[in-house]
Amino acid sequence: MEKNISNRDYWKLVWDNFKAGDRTSFEIIYHEFADVLFAYGSRITSDKELLKDSIQDVFVDIYRYGSELRKPESLEFYLFKSLKRNIVRKLKETRLTPFTDEVMTAFELTFNLEDELIQDELDNKRHLLLQKFLQLLDRSQRELLFLKFNSDLTYPEIGKLLNLKPDTVKKQVYRLLDHLRSEMGNDMIGLLCIVRVPGVSRR
Repeated sequence: MEKNISNRDYWKLVWDNFKAGDRTSFEIIYHEFADVLFAYGSRITSDKELLKDSIQDVFVDIYRYGSELRKPESLEFYLFKSLKRNIVRKLKETRLTPFTDEVMTAFELTFNLEDELIQDELDNKRHLLLQKFLQLLDRSQRELLFLKFNSDLTYPEIGKLLNLKPDTVKKQVYRLLDHLRSEMGNDMIGLLCIVRVPGVSRR
């Protein structure tokens, strides 16, 4: 079967092969998703060692208990959800003060606007507009945009990660993109520079 990373049936087949004992399938899963998981996790925590440990835990658990896990409807969603759960758990364990929902909502999911490639493509005016746009977003909105443009997750799956209804996710995406277009016209290159992670291609 020809590989198609946007085809969920492909990943279901890979998962079935892995559960049947094919360790090559585990390597395929790891190499496909490790980078985007790191990119996602690095926007939740700046603690790189904690993040690396969290990602390692995700794949170690899959390797150890994969034969006992039920087939996920979406492997990618399962990985994102597992990583976020691991990061939150480790943050709770390492904090000296109680970890509350209020603390979680204070986390920032920022995008790197200092990248040399981006600087080459954007003039100063557009750069300032992008910075202003990002500063107006809350953590949930930034996470939403990241997942929309760096994963193949559906609106319902993004909603589950953010505790939002699917219709709310869709409306927020459209509203954010419309606002950005009103600020920058139809320059979608500028938009992609914000939300796409260099070196990570999920579509």
